[in-house]
Amino acid sequence: MQVNHLNAIQQPKSQKRETMNFNRITALALAATVCATLQFVLLADAYAQATLVQATQVAGFGLPSGDILAPNTPGGGVVIGGNFYSGDGAQGFRHWQPADPTNPDPINGGMLIFDADPSKSLGGGTACIPICKVGQIAYDGNLTAYIAAYDHPKGQPFGLSNPGIHRVTLDGVNGFVTGDTLLAPTFGLAGDLPTAVALGPDGNLYVAFLKNGNVKRITNPSLDPNNDPNKTQVVQSVGGSPNGRPSRGLAFIGTDLYVVHDQGLAVIRNAVALTPNGAFLCQGGCTATPITDGFAGVSHVGITTDGINRLYLAINGHGVWRYTISSGAMTQISLGGLNPDLAVNLFAFVAGHSNLLQLDRLGNLWIGDDISDGTVNFSGRIWRISSGDLSSIP
Repeated sequence: MQVNHLNAIQQPKSQKRETMNFNRITALALAATVCATLQFVLLADAYAQATLVQATQVAGFGLPSGDILAPNTPGGGVVIGGNFYSGDGAQGFRHWQPADPTNPDPINGGMLIFDADPSKSLGGGTACIPICKVGQIAYDGNLTAYIAAYDHPKGQPFGLSNPGIHRVTLDGVNGFVTGDTLLAPTFGLAGDLPTAVALGPDGNLYVAFLKNGNVKRITNPSLDPNNDPNKTQVVQSVGGSPNGRPSRGLAFIGTDLYVVHDQGLAVIRNAVALTPNGAFLCQGGCTATPITDGFAGVSHVGITTDGINRLYLAINGHGVWRYTISSGAMTQISLGGLNPDLAVNLFAFVAGHSNLLQLDRLGNLWIGDDISDGTVNFSGRIWRISSGDLSSIP
């Protein structure tokens, strides 16, 4: 011991400094490692205690390894047959294909990758023909989808972007997208930046916007003037969100229209009701009534429904929740999930846009977010919660 002590005293000053610096760097590195490990453990522990279900990431940058064509702020979603489509913050209405072509059931398992086939998507590209930014998508349960495109007509290269409400026909077998039609093009919908859309039980289409709190109705949205010239397609004012707040999503349960906006959740009761003379009861004056869900003042950025008694809500900074209408109860569904590297990731919803939240006909819940808050391309992610996991929540 004495020898070692003397040797230490007799070390040159430069060697002592190197030893001290090495020890300091090692200590700092160890401290950083401990802090990072502790932070991850605390995050994982908090996640495990706070939520009942973990989502599975099915698309994103680097999935599968080396793939770079990830989503951009996913907006709406549609599942038809073995095909999945999503709205995109830069590439319009996109079709996603299985990462593994041999996968017999890509909707219920496996990863999805960007499909570059232009016949299976609508929009995107350098000139964004005819659309770039897509919010919510309404699906009629058969072959038709209605797309809310909110890119500003004056903001795109060459002026070729054509935002508004688009109607397309989907091929549930091969995935082709055909029959693109811009609805009500003379009613100025594009200028209000439509981002939310829902089909009503009356067959009409209901639309809400980023620029204001208006809610409007497009009558006869499936109209083809060549086949039925006796019907007209017009836009009517229904009412709006509370205090005119910008809306992020719409969903019908029965005749009630639920609205998520940048300050919470609200509902327009009997939005499709008619007066005795056959006119709509909601003609401009039906303001949505706020619903107390425990997140007043927090941006709600996504909504979907089972069509019976439950709403699923994407709440910025708080994950996905379920609202049961009959009881008014809120139940937390998920704060995030696992990527293929088994790392815990929290949802990073974009407060300024409509975010993908879609319950498909098989009971799977599709979720979209964007870790860049919508500022960087290819930073979006798509997640799936299986119907089995979802049904396990009491």
